[in-house]
Amino acid sequence: MIARYWGYNADKNKFEPLRQEPLSLFPTVIEPKKRAVFCRRCHRWEYIRLAGRKRLMSQCGKVYARPFVTENRLVDYGYDIQKRDNAYSIKVKFQLASNENRRLMETSYFLDLKRKVLYRNGVAVFDSRSIGNRLPKEITDTFLAKMGAQYKERFGIRPTVSSALDGFSVIIGYMLAPFNVNFYKIAQHWGLNPYDRDFASLSSGDTPTAENEMFESLGIKPTRRIRKLYQEFPQAVVCYAAAQDLGFTDVNILQKTAGAHFYSFLQFYMISFTGGQISYPLREPLREFVRDMLRIAGQKTVWNSFERTLRHFFATPRHIITDGINTYYHVREVLTDGEKKEILKEGFSQYTHDFLVHRANAIAQQEEEAARNERRRQEEEFRRNNPQLFEDDGDARMTTDVVAEDENAEFDIDEKFLKLEYKTGESFKRVYNPKTEQEEVVRVPDEERFCFYVARDQRTLREIGEAMKNCVGWCYISRIQKKISVIIYAKFNNKYRICIELLPSFTVRQALGPCNNPLEEDALEAYHEWCDANRIRFIKAFKPRAGDMP
Repeated sequence: MIARYWGYNADKNKFEPLRQEPLSLFPTVIEPKKRAVFCRRCHRWEYIRLAGRKRLMSQCGKVYARPFVTENRLVDYGYDIQKRDNAYSIKVKFQLASNENRRLMETSYFLDLKRKVLYRNGVAVFDSRSIGNRLPKEITDTFLAKMGAQYKERFGIRPTVSSALDGFSVIIGYMLAPFNVNFYKIAQHWGLNPYDRDFASLSSGDTPTAENEMFESLGIKPTRRIRKLYQEFPQAVVCYAAAQDLGFTDVNILQKTAGAHFYSFLQFYMISFTGGQISYPLREPLREFVRDMLRIAGQKTVWNSFERTLRHFFATPRHIITDGINTYYHVREVLTDGEKKEILKEGFSQYTHDFLVHRANAIAQQEEEAARNERRRQEEEFRRNNPQLFEDDGDARMTTDVVAEDENAEFDIDEKFLKLEYKTGESFKRVYNPKTEQEEVVRVPDEERFCFYVARDQRTLREIGEAMKNCVGWCYISRIQKKISVIIYAKFNNKYRICIELLPSFTVRQALGPCNNPLEEDALEAYHEWCDANRIRFIKAFKPRAGDMP
């Protein structure tokens, strides 16, 4: 039976059962970097003369006890817990630790162990950012023991918890996946709602072999060191599986990949493990990069290059890194080993991006020149084989320009994407006519509206790339031809303002303005209107689904 009231014991630095409701707490506000404490007697900041584990002394000689907290921090000071059948009502009492004023507050939680749901002020929650309060270890262990007894009765064994999670977070994880608690942490980071039935499709739910099944679904052999790594840093399994998918096989290197920087890199691209299959926008380009580099260097050297890219990723505009990786994928076949070694040494940075863009532009010019020469050759051959067509009528001749126009390759785009063309705002407006001295309804010209169109041929794509200073003109032709992407653009006042890459699943991969800048103000509003009008939905990628997304 769990005690109803719990309060903080400063001498023992933990929460203990109380006979009556705790009223408040007087935390000591400090600034560790300045080695200062706010003296409540003198009402000022003072240097800390002496400091111990339990107490410290201010400059004026006043002694203060734990807890030691920084200014403007929320501190829990008491708990009121009541049991009702297999559910618990938990009132968390906390206050604002400030040198100016104290404010006592309270939040109500309802923990239903039977339905496996936690409510905060009447609303179901699963994300730690939505909880806002913590449970002390003493209370948490009581709830885990209660649930552990139920699992032992059901499965014959009591699951153990080895995780960096604590409080409400570890309780929710234990409720939803008792044999794979850490997967709850991944769900928080990747937008997967553990209360959805899809949660069990990757976490395996509450089965004794859940953790092993999860590792197996991602192709990972779970050694003791990997399990420990996963327990301390749950997201490590994402990094490990992604690096393994890219082509790294050295176990020591794979364990080094499980870092916060690599995870943040993957999270930016919303990596997905739907159905155990890894996918994210840069998957193929990065896999080809690793394959190419492993032919000329060892795995350690390639991973070191990857780490340099990660450092650039957090110090350089991220679209530069993305464009650089995509550009490498399209020009890699013409790069020399020396150029590849230079990229390997540098990583994907601003310098690498500029170099690859120049190479891609040169290749595009060469291909265009080769295409013109081929058209001239075909024209001359046509003249030789059909001289009668050019004897009398000088106008009836085939010119290079005509051939170029005829051979402007159009993309085979499905009708459902062509229906996405849209014009924002109202089609008509009222204007005052000074001649009639009355308002008249006139059509709004397209120049005054954001007009969204689908890029249907290569020439349009090149115009977009040149006008908006991005890489769609030469980097996305093959993606559209292979039906990997569809490019949608918007013009306003006869200027290209928005460029959107849409995936076959009707999911927006990226939507940017000129020079790959984020959409702002009127362009952002027009983009949102286009999304709403066409029912373009944004789905968190880390959400297991059966089959393709709608």
